[in-house]
Amino acid sequence: MSPRRRIIIVLASVGGGSVLSYLIYKLRRDGAELTPQDKHSLLTNIVFSIAIILGVGFTFLWNKKKDL
Repeated sequence: MSPRRRIIIVLASVGGGSVLSYLIYKLRRDGAELTPQDKHSLLTNIVFSIAIILGVGFTFLWNKKKDL
């Protein structure tokens, strides 16, 4: 699998998960505006998911360069 395809798959999965999280928050509030705490939680989820994915990806690249 090419690196470009992997990036597209990862971005699609993070984006899809973020959209689903947003919809769940909206359903929980019966379509009302999200509170600042809800927005903070969504932003935190997105940031940590991207950080974890980047960390794992760079770890695999680093190990591949070391031929492990």
